[in-house]
Amino acid sequence: MALKLIKEKLVGKYDGLAPANLLPEGSVSGGLNMRKVSALGGWKARKGCTIHNTTAIAAKSVLSLHQYTHPRNADYHFLAQCNSKLYDATNDPPASGAAFGTDITNSQTIDSSSPGFSDIIGEKWIYADGNSVLSWGGTSPFCEGFLSYDYSEDTYNDFTRDVTDNQSTTKGLILGAVDDSLYICSPEIANTISLTLGTGVNTSEAVSTVSSWQSGAWTNRSATDNTADSGKTLAKSGTFTWTPSSSDTMRILGGIMGYWYKISFSANLSNSVEVIHCKVNYNLTALTNKWSGIYQTPLTVIFYDDSEGESVDYTVKLTSESFGTYMEMAGATESDYIYVKSAIPLTGFGLGVADEYENTEASVFDQIDDWDGDSWNAITTGIIDTTLNVTATASLAQTGTILWNAAGRTVKKRTMSFDSLPGYWYRLSWTAPMDGINESVRLFYLATVTFPEALFSYDGVVEFKGRAMYWGDPKYPNRLRFSVVGRPDAVEEEGKSYTAEFGRMTKINRAIRFYNELLVFKEDSIWLLEGYAPENFGILRLTDTVGCCAPKTVASIEVGFAGMHADEPLTIAIWVDTDGVYILDGRKPRKISEPIRQYFDTEYSTAIAAKDLTKLQAFVDPLKNEYHLLLPNGTELVYNYVYEEWYPPWERTVGASTSYVTCGLNFRGTDNRYYVYAGNSAGMVFKLEADTSDKNEANADVAIHQKLKSRAISYEQADTYSVDFLFRGVTLEAKARTSGSVITTFYKDLQTSGTALAVPANISLVNTGYGLAIDRVDTSQQNCMCFQLEFEANTIDLELEFYSFLYQIDVEGIKEA
Repeated sequence: MALKLIKEKLVGKYDGLAPANLLPEGSVSGGLNMRKVSALGGWKARKGCTIHNTTAIAAKSVLSLHQYTHPRNADYHFLAQCNSKLYDATNDPPASGAAFGTDITNSQTIDSSSPGFSDIIGEKWIYADGNSVLSWGGTSPFCEGFLSYDYSEDTYNDFTRDVTDNQSTTKGLILGAVDDSLYICSPEIANTISLTLGTGVNTSEAVSTVSSWQSGAWTNRSATDNTADSGKTLAKSGTFTWTPSSSDTMRILGGIMGYWYKISFSANLSNSVEVIHCKVNYNLTALTNKWSGIYQTPLTVIFYDDSEGESVDYTVKLTSESFGTYMEMAGATESDYIYVKSAIPLTGFGLGVADEYENTEASVFDQIDDWDGDSWNAITTGIIDTTLNVTATASLAQTGTILWNAAGRTVKKRTMSFDSLPGYWYRLSWTAPMDGINESVRLFYLATVTFPEALFSYDGVVEFKGRAMYWGDPKYPNRLRFSVVGRPDAVEEEGKSYTAEFGRMTKINRAIRFYNELLVFKEDSIWLLEGYAPENFGILRLTDTVGCCAPKTVASIEVGFAGMHADEPLTIAIWVDTDGVYILDGRKPRKISEPIRQYFDTEYSTAIAAKDLTKLQAFVDPLKNEYHLLLPNGTELVYNYVYEEWYPPWERTVGASTSYVTCGLNFRGTDNRYYVYAGNSAGMVFKLEADTSDKNEANADVAIHQKLKSRAISYEQADTYSVDFLFRGVTLEAKARTSGSVITTFYKDLQTSGTALAVPANISLVNTGYGLAIDRVDTSQQNCMCFQLEFEANTIDLELEFYSFLYQIDVEGIKEA
């Protein structure tokens, strides 16, 4: 007999589908919980985990994990979606604790079965899961507006930039007279105002009153003043806190639409008070759509002269921004009207009055009418007219705005006898004829302040070029809806807030940033959105035969992937469709799931059930260069996108024996390192790649079951099964450990069950003082045509790492028929 000693270097890839006897040298056909040591080969055990919260959030699956850090004040938040709620972690990673954290849901509707999407747009955390879009600023967002009102000058001093620039050298001022006041804007209904004061503080006895704007009037919020000291408000840095009221309504001050709060004083302050920072606090809430601050051009402006029964079109004259064209208001009576048509509902007008042609007569704008479908409805209260003179007796005494509360009003489109095209019509009236010092009152400009419609429910959101891009629009499912730059809560009217169509009306189900573009996924196609602004957005179809069935499996990876293009490594996207896993480098998709096709091809019993395909989730581990696809039975399919290969399936113990990983997220911890966290099916959150063992429900160590199965090896690879041989033993080259051994199982001729080899003992990993352990196990397996070896360990804190094995065989003879 011819004795042969052959070395098998474990430098090949895993293929769980191809017949084991067809795999090339160094390949593996099976295994569990193993990853490559390096690009040059070798296999080692995956790492274990630690429990982030030892007490379950709830007896429900964690559907999604999110991370939000305020861009400028380092306010850090780790969030979990579980049990129809959103929770903010008490312990920020990598710190851990008992309970996960605080429920911040605040009566909002959180989906109980579908995971949500989130992103940071501007400085706000925006969340969407098919219900109302939610907005949050963390625990200390900066205010949106800071106006100090000077009663003696009847003017607002805008210190917004000074108190929100995060610098200690710039300051806003709170003026000291009893009739002066402070106005602070919050993007949503607030419950706290926080002021950081400079050296100039108040030393006189005075009490502050905080009021909110409610339906056209200021209403006392009965706030607790923590800036007070011995009855002296604004004596130190501190907060004003109160119980938020759902009756607070938005208004516009200083060109900013939001929820405004007024702070007034019972007596004169000792001096002007310096404010270094002003922050607000508001609960997680449904995002309210707001005016962007940009005036719009009306569709039509008509002056109706009642005495003549005549309608005169001033649209061109009042939208040219020229003093030379104007509407003459002198002599206009209280029976006349200005009619204004808009493409969307309004909440105000911007009115420009020519210098030296202002109104001086006692005549004020006292009523705005809107059309509800069958009649005009008057707005007579809560009108804010900044064109008034100081004594509030004459409108159009200066350029300004007329604003009203449009919330809750029913406004419908209509035509007019003088205009056959439908639109939203408003009419403005006044109390008496006007006149000016030059016997003329010239209104030379009229613009509109739009009242944005409430946002629809959206399935998801992503930031792109500073805008919020929403998908899942019920009206235009094949379009993305976008916001103003930096303002996720400023989405303009229909004609100015949608991209063009992404093909047929089938629904967009995911969008993700892809280098400098946006990848847009549908069930039946994939698209690329290019451009820097809506006016130059361009749409490119990448594929019409491949789509995405599982939105939460989409990931963008920016480490480079040389396999997609020969010239340069590129950013890639990776995702799941019904027939497998795909990679895209911006040109065309490539299927990469052939080695694991048994999970997608219904020919195999292991194929993922159709009902589960859309629910699949995945996450990326950037430190290990791995894409992790989570199956509903707890199996984890791992792809290394740098090595371009799959690993044998993983199974984790994360809590109870029936618990499994449901979602994952990679992000920076408070120590500025990358971490990967996962939620499980029982309300627990785990830090992955953090230990040498897994964890059960009691937070006790559980061994990671590690094994690796070789390809099928014959005596001569070219003459695969023509020779019988005797298998005598195997020597394993592995990383030395201080303790532990390897169980070796021999599989003859593709047997489904093997024979454990343990003579004289299991292969030992102990080799004190050395990095390499080499040990042998003997056997005598006769009449072999081919064999496979499986190396296995299932011991707590033992991590296998091996590089090659040597096998010894003797020829017995030519195989007879």
